[in-house]
Amino acid sequence: MYIPAEDSYLLAEAIEDYSGEYALEIGVGSGIVLDKLCDSFSFVIGTDTHFNSLIYCLNNLSKAVTLVCCDAASALAAKFDLIVSNPPYLPQDNIGITDSTIYGGLYGSELVLHFIRSSISLLDVGGKILVVLSDLSNIVQINSFTEEMNLGVKIVGKKKIFFETLYVYEISHKF
Repeated sequence: MYIPAEDSYLLAEAIEDYSGEYALEIGVGSGIVLDKLCDSFSFVIGTDTHFNSLIYCLNNLSKAVTLVCCDAASALAAKFDLIVSNPPYLPQDNIGITDSTIYGGLYGSELVLHFIRSSISLLDVGGKILVVLSDLSNIVQINSFTEEMNLGVKIVGKKKIFFETLYVYEISHKF
């Protein structure tokens, strides 16, 4: 389970500006972002591949949420006003340490792209995706993908910490 850090708190802060009926968090971790979504959305779903994270959320969240054990949003077919994720986004290091909660592939963008691909069809008209990225990730690859898919992108959160800069990207359909 991912223990909340600066990136989790940055995403939780960013979602304060959003509200609606249906929200989804991909990769619930400890549930702090999921809990924040419950303040502004009527129906909240969280997914994670780590069953222990889902059990932790079930036992520790004071608000009603639906939890689904699946890869990204693969088991869902609903439409959402807001989809959020703090995916593993760091490039895999070369010293043999593997931690699926922080490393997002060779370039740090592979899981971010997987999460976006998995969720883009679930966005309701006018819906938004918020995703946390690091300047250590291959942001060029992510920007190229969103451009190819004709998606709008803007930065709605930013935090400089000692070894990286974190961003919250808002991704939406262009109309």
